[in-house]
Amino acid sequence: MMRQECAGCVKEPSGRISVARFIDRLDRYFSRNDLEGAGECIAYWEQEARKLGDLRGLLSVYNEELGFYRRIDDREAGLRAVEEAVGLVRELGMEEQISGATILANAATTLKAFGEAGRGLPFYGQAEKVYLSYGMGQAYEYAAMLNNRAAALCDLARFDEGEADYRKAIGILREEGAHDGEIAVSLVNLAHLTFDRDASSQEQVEALLDEAWEYINSRRQPHDGNYAFILSKCAPSFDYFGRELQAAALREVAEEIYDGT
Repeated sequence: MMRQECAGCVKEPSGRISVARFIDRLDRYFSRNDLEGAGECIAYWEQEARKLGDLRGLLSVYNEELGFYRRIDDREAGLRAVEEAVGLVRELGMEEQISGATILANAATTLKAFGEAGRGLPFYGQAEKVYLSYGMGQAYEYAAMLNNRAAALCDLARFDEGEADYRKAIGILREEGAHDGEIAVSLVNLAHLTFDRDASSQEQVEALLDEAWEYINSRRQPHDGNYAFILSKCAPSFDYFGRELQAAALREVAEEIYDGT
């Protein structure tokens, strides 16, 4: 049965949904890892946007669906969201806009998550073109795109290109100084790349993991829902590389944050 938490945020006088209210509601669910509630919230607001014929609002919902379906590993729904989001970006003529570029990059990341990394590369290329045309070469959005493209390149065994993207992203985020958790994720991913390319590179892998651990424990990193999600993403990798105690600590802190303790 659909929850009624969003019922007070139905329609705006302008005939559009309130994207800000939608994102706020959704973030509340994610902050406590309530994925069932998040799914119901997304379905509710998609229905409202459709009722109102609000295409831009609907595109915002689709953009959130891309990440959500990756998170719950729903391939069919994720690929459907890709088609809907990309189609709407084109219909609205947003390919050359920053917001449209960000959605295309998000769609590419969803394609990668469901085994379609090659299909997503042109979307990353389009996003990069737009970001650079707007002077965003040192922006967080560009770094996030580079990180995600690097992961796609690694799926295609294009390790050197992937490493270049990871290192460029890390450099941007270090300079920016507000996303130490994301730097940790990049370093962990770089450790996987290094090992996959050369299984004898254990010393380099360990150094990358040590550096990632330092960034995970950065004092600049807020201990919020996003941080908990970062920890949950890193924990399996620490297990994979034989660092079980660190992995257990990551999971414990993530659970504490989600539980609100």
